Amino acid sequence: MSLKTRTVTGLSFGAVMIAGCLYSSISCTLLFLFITVLCLWELSGHVLTQDGTSTINLLRRGGFIALGTFLPLTVALLFVWEQLYCYRLFHFFPIAAFLLFLLELFGRSEKPFHNLGFIALGVLYIGMPFSLLIWLSSSPIPEFGGAGHQFILALLFMVWASDVFAYLLGSQIGKNKMFPRISPNKTWEGTLSGVAGAILTGYLCSLVFSNLTFPLFFWIGTACICTIFGILGDLVESMFKRSLGIKDSGNLLPGHGGILDRFDAFIFVIPFVYTYLIIYFQL
Repeated sequence: MSLKTRTVTGLSFGAVMIAGCLYSSISCTLLFLFITVLCLWELSGHVLTQDGTSTINLLRRGGFIALGTFLPLTVALLFVWEQLYCYRLFHFFPIAAFLLFLLELFGRSEKPFHNLGFIALGVLYIGMPFSLLIWLSSSPIPEFGGAGHQFILALLFMVWASDVFAYLLGSQIGKNKMFPRISPNKTWEGTLSGVAGAILTGYLCSLVFSNLTFPLFFWIGTACICTIFGILGDLVESMFKRSLGIKDSGNLLPGHGGILDRFDAFIFVIPFVYTYLIIYFQL
């Protein structure tokens, strides 16, 4: 893939993410609901068996996506239509989950519980983090100043900065391998460089996003989480792809792989940032 293609794809992707997160909490929510669906679609194509008729396979993937999107959609509706509609929607979750058992029963899959196990993985690995992200986007935390979507963008910037600094400096000065079994190119020097890049970016975000009234040490803690757990998230997806024998999760982004490839670190960061906020504000 040419450098021009990679550059155009990267700039276009970045522009969409920045615009969607910067405009409003609603645009941020809609953007990540769409990303949730794309990630689940990519994942389902790799992990679900393709035995049975085309209709059964399509229903299987549709059920995978529907169940994985359920939590983020429920949280989104909680802020848009308030609790009544949210809880009504939640009443359908148990029956939707158990209908998938019946699909495997009548679909005559050779590995029915293989499929059901990966459907549960989709809810946990993709649905749960994005539901937390959507909550953060519209969260009433006073320090967000009604701009939780800007905090999401700041998290993205810190994850991206960590990745760029770790790659650029790690490739130049890195000597001590961090996790050669999974990713032989990652080094401890690169990791420390990523922390420095994320902290610098967090400081700049504290200046740019004036609605986010956090002290500097909060941003430093957030930056460390973005680097450490972002790298671990990248390693987890690398482990996952190695187990499946694939290089990329998809080809939707020319020169950059799939959507899940672009969000593997970010997905892993979200639950830990959420927990950090819960502890910090004693919610």
